[in-house]
Amino acid sequence: MRRILNLKMALISVFLLNLIIIKANAEDSLRSGINIRKITFKQGLEAAKAEKKPLYVHCYADWCHYCKYMVDSVYTDKEVAEFFNANFISIKVNMEKEGADLAKSIQGHTWPTMLFYDTTGEMMHRAAGRRYKLPFLELGREALDPRRQMRSFKNKYNDGTATPNEVQLYFRMQEIAGMDAQLMIDDYLRKQSDSDFTNANNWRIMYDIIKDPTLLVMKRIIDNKKVLEVKYTADSINNKLITLHNSYLMQYVQQLDSVGYERAKRKILDNKKLDISNKICAFADLNKYKMKSQWEKYRLEGRKFVEKYAMDDFRRLNDVAGVYYERFAGDKELMLLSEQWVKRSISIADLYKGNNLLASISFVLGKKEQALSAANHAIELAKQYKNDYSQTTQLLNVIQKMP
Repeated sequence: MRRILNLKMALISVFLLNLIIIKANAEDSLRSGINIRKITFKQGLEAAKAEKKPLYVHCYADWCHYCKYMVDSVYTDKEVAEFFNANFISIKVNMEKEGADLAKSIQGHTWPTMLFYDTTGEMMHRAAGRRYKLPFLELGREALDPRRQMRSFKNKYNDGTATPNEVQLYFRMQEIAGMDAQLMIDDYLRKQSDSDFTNANNWRIMYDIIKDPTLLVMKRIIDNKKVLEVKYTADSINNKLITLHNSYLMQYVQQLDSVGYERAKRKILDNKKLDISNKICAFADLNKYKMKSQWEKYRLEGRKFVEKYAMDDFRRLNDVAGVYYERFAGDKELMLLSEQWVKRSISIADLYKGNNLLASISFVLGKKEQALSAANHAIELAKQYKNDYSQTTQLLNVIQKMP
């Protein structure tokens, strides 16, 4: 009797074990995605060499939300998994723990960072920041294509065979990869001949990629400001100089370094060749008030700034009017003033931002027809340039309910 009971218990145990295995397999099936091997970076390089398959490294930190997003929502996609499992050995490395030395060697500071190594252990390609499915798949294809790998652009740049367009693309790749190419850009631009310095490729480097206003090449850019204005419009060069210096000054505000802020501002004001230095510093003061929630100062100085510096600057008209709308929507006088500014900005540049803002201000002023017209036009512009207009759609629904 006891033998029969033991046999039944054994059968039940086998049955339960099979259920657990079946459930685990089902869960693994549901979790199917990129096969992330639980091996070290060194072991990953060894596996790549042994299996003749390039290595993909997902560099992450425990606190990184976007790192977790990619693991949970992108790496689990069937198409992504099939592509990466077919073409790469994949691993994860915590860059604040076991990957600390790797983080130093690649000078990484943005997570997630995606690294691709060939079978000899040489880095082929890299990028940083969250990627959705399609851009991530494209990144994997880039890594496999010698014509599009960062390594190819780097080699051409180093041996002096890169075309001006390839140089620009190489600097952009470094920016996308979370690398600091500012000193390299500075060196490259300062070596350009006078005839080449202001060409279109170099202008795109200046406008899109330069982030540091303390670079030595900034003197040359300011010395050539009039030439750049003729070739690429005064609005473009002025906007670059304003945004560049504003970002630099705001670092001092974030660090609560008022002495450093004033010292940096004084250096800008003392630059006699920078003809918009007063505007740059006045706009920085406005942003300082905003960052420190000094709204009464912003209310007072915002109007002075616009009337003195920004009546022909559609970006700054929208910036100040936007803050007035967000903070002082109940002040009819300010809203009427903001309405005038936004209309002027639209007359200069008929863009989505201005029209969406005009719709919002018109709504709080009770001007239904104007609000409807501006909202509908904002949506048309967004569709034309394939931009998101969900915010305007919500606003339009509210406007339509106005009496």
